[in-house]
Amino acid sequence: MTENAPEISGPEISGKEAYVAAQKKRNLYIGLALAAFVVLVFFVSMARMSQGIHKDAVSRAESKAAMSASKSQ
Repeated sequence: MTENAPEISGPEISGKEAYVAAQKKRNLYIGLALAAFVVLVFFVSMARMSQGIHKDAVSRAESKAAMSASKSQ
């Protein structure tokens, strides 16, 4: 049964194998780029949130100080 199977020449096989290998390499690089983007967005978000938390804490402390200064007068 395998004797009747058509033979495929070497360049066609290596061309397809090269295409698949290049496609896998592209997919790997796209995946790595996507993962790097997700990590970048995570760290930028954490930095922005920590700035907001710090700013909120400072404004609360200032308003608390102003309230206690007005009570003591």
